[in-house]
Amino acid sequence: MPRVSVIIPVYNGQEYVAATLETVFAQTFRDFEVIVIDDGSTDRTEAILDRFCGKITLLKNSHKGPASSRNLGLEASHGSLVAFLDADDLWLPKKLERQVSIASSHPEYGIITTNYAKFDETGIIEPSSADQRPPIQSGYVLEELLFDNWIGTSCVMARRECFDKVGKFADDSIALGKDDWNMWMRIAAHYPVYYLDEVLVHYRVHPQSFSHQNQEKVLAGWLAQLDWFEDSIPQLRARHKLMQEARFSYCWGMGWHNLHELNLHGARGKLRRALHYSPFSVKAWIALGITHLPLFALRLIKSTAKAVRRKPR
Repeated sequence: MPRVSVIIPVYNGQEYVAATLETVFAQTFRDFEVIVIDDGSTDRTEAILDRFCGKITLLKNSHKGPASSRNLGLEASHGSLVAFLDADDLWLPKKLERQVSIASSHPEYGIITTNYAKFDETGIIEPSSADQRPPIQSGYVLEELLFDNWIGTSCVMARRECFDKVGKFADDSIALGKDDWNMWMRIAAHYPVYYLDEVLVHYRVHPQSFSHQNQEKVLAGWLAQLDWFEDSIPQLRARHKLMQEARFSYCWGMGWHNLHELNLHGARGKLRRALHYSPFSVKAWIALGITHLPLFALRLIKSTAKAVRRKPR
């Protein structure tokens, strides 16, 4: 039986899936199986996967989404450890080796996750995800994950017993596109998480990926997940104040992003919603006031701030 099962869902991944798989087969740790789930691709994905015949187990899904595909992979897998990889991300060669070593020496941890770098077609654009966040600690991190899902799916190695305990990935009627966050929260409610501060994954960023999303829908998904967490995770049921702080945090963060992008209408709506959860937030009131300044004035302020940052000292 393999020690590690690698599960890769893919949909229309003809551009990237071969390169992704090559990084799996370049791992220094070799005791693994690879399960790829083709989620109803309509491009050349199947033909590309045929090149890896004999190296992978290929399953078919009828375009039900990544959560359904990961569940199919879990059902077909045999390893005591399960690693997930998105079909456009890349692993560095020692990723599995380092995680298996930690899993062996620290059997109490349910998830072992790593740092990652972001890249696009131009190369590395963010060398370390940890640089954008407060220091990340290992341990029981349920509260930290509530405010920020810093666990990248392609970074995760989890023990099979975690899924035996908490169940499958939630479908979209529950997870609303946040099936990874939903799963890590459910596991973190029962197990400590080990954070390995080494960049062992390269996470692909597609051009304008965030700006092209329906941000109202994204925020609604976050807030709906918070409602579900409060109802379904025992450690959070009696902590309404904490949950309100989390709701404020997501509304504030997206409102501030909209303001930075000079999307004043979007910023006003999200900042007002933030104030619904925290009516006495000074920073939210100030930001809301800024949204009522003339657009030309905001553009001038933004350009001036950029010039000041670029000015040599």
